[in-house]
Amino acid sequence: MTGSVGGPVTMNAEERLDDLLTRAARTHPDRPALVDGDRSWTYGELDEAVSSLAGRLAEQGVKPGDRIGVFIAKSAEAVIAIHAGLRAGTVVAPLDVRNPVVRISHMVRQGGLTRLLTVAASENVARKAVGGEEPPEVLPLEGGIGLLHTQEKAPAEPLPEPAREGGYVLFTSGSTGVPKGVLLSHSNVAHFAVWAAAETGLRPSDRIGSQAALTFDLSTFDLFAAAVAGACTVLMPERLKAFPADVVDWLTEQRITVLYAVPSLYVNMLERGGIGDAFPPGLRTLLYAGEPFPPRALEAWLRLAADRPVYNFYGPTETNVCTFLRLPATWTAAQQATIGSAIPGDVVDVFDETGELTSERGEIHVAGETVFLGYLVDGVLHDPTRQLRFRDGVVRRAYPTGDLGRRTSGGEIVLSGRKDSQIKRHGYRIDIGEIENVLLDSPEVRAAAVVAKTGAHEGELWAYAQGTVSEREVLGLLRTQLPLYMVPDRAVVVSAFPLNARGKIDRLTLAAEATSESSPLKETR
Repeated sequence: MTGSVGGPVTMNAEERLDDLLTRAARTHPDRPALVDGDRSWTYGELDEAVSSLAGRLAEQGVKPGDRIGVFIAKSAEAVIAIHAGLRAGTVVAPLDVRNPVVRISHMVRQGGLTRLLTVAASENVARKAVGGEEPPEVLPLEGGIGLLHTQEKAPAEPLPEPAREGGYVLFTSGSTGVPKGVLLSHSNVAHFAVWAAAETGLRPSDRIGSQAALTFDLSTFDLFAAAVAGACTVLMPERLKAFPADVVDWLTEQRITVLYAVPSLYVNMLERGGIGDAFPPGLRTLLYAGEPFPPRALEAWLRLAADRPVYNFYGPTETNVCTFLRLPATWTAAQQATIGSAIPGDVVDVFDETGELTSERGEIHVAGETVFLGYLVDGVLHDPTRQLRFRDGVVRRAYPTGDLGRRTSGGEIVLSGRKDSQIKRHGYRIDIGEIENVLLDSPEVRAAAVVAKTGAHEGELWAYAQGTVSEREVLGLLRTQLPLYMVPDRAVVVSAFPLNARGKIDRLTLAAEATSESSPLKETR
């Protein structure tokens, strides 16, 4: 793999995600497509369920280009609802039912979602989230799935042509205090799915262990690359993630052959799951993304994997996956780690602050087939890309990732941190500013800072607050506004913040501080 420019992927530029399922049902109608516990669907059965629900949506006035949220816990029903929304031509936004009501409300507003698909287990929360003095009733459709109208009016400003007939929205943490909607076109996601299925050699006999939340971009491989190959998607029960040994047992019992997960899950299976003593015999391909893999743990996994392929996929939600690296089996922790080079159809390179290519440390930019359409803010699309001239002399629409790195002489990219306050935690991208804004909105908090700790508490996220508030109240406030993965591990109330030479809060000092005067979140969760 050399250079920053990838070659073309053989696929229709207008490829639609719902076409992938239709084609799989026509080619492999009797092969298993989806497993959820003791329930299973063949491709023919899944396609029929999706078509039927899409038809019911059309009967209820849902039109191509409408924006629909899927407010269903990860399950077969959620998968069917996502596919049906896409088949109906809508812009589909998977939502996490575990989020606080206020955050769900933010997502509905930001995405301009006019309807939600839900089930009985989550409909009460859904009704609260859409607000209003009289929360609307849920209209039953079929298969236990119902339709709920939100208080949002259809956005006056139409989406650009690639999203007129539907698309995909994934929400990420935002520096303004509310989540941002990342709008991906059908072709953005389909391009990745088609390439990934070919690169990893997916085949109809494969069983993909789907552990990622449907709100997380890793899930697009589980759903759509599976459909490209006619492989089976097996949904892993959420409760297993806290018990690595049970995850290892599940991989064996379900005869999982391909796993795409965040490094923290792999590390837990290695350190607490006993996978070194009971490697799942069917597991043939390992993929990871979402956060750096600790070098020594990665080396240990490569020894366990032996000749099995191990891939590092890299890319922010805005590009899904834009670079990849198949790690050599002989790689060791003493060697330099890279995120590889661009997938075919994308171009990835490093630019300095003036927008010029650099061989030194700079910001990683991505152009090409997987780059999103833009952010949905209050229902309106905002495009943050810039026009840059790449190494081959071509000016392209490029997304600035915010990740810092440098280009090696062989054309691969070495990742070296962020240029802003974002961090990665358990694979989730978290903007520290969003957490701080929740605290600063409280009248009891005069000043706040959230830092990723270094030293003895490395890997932890701490919230510091100044004001008439207790440490427990700080954590309680954050839990009511944020998903659990964004809530800091500890809270510390201070009488004054340390300041740097510019008179601003000295975050480096806070990050390195080893105070014991704090409240561990684990005691109160």
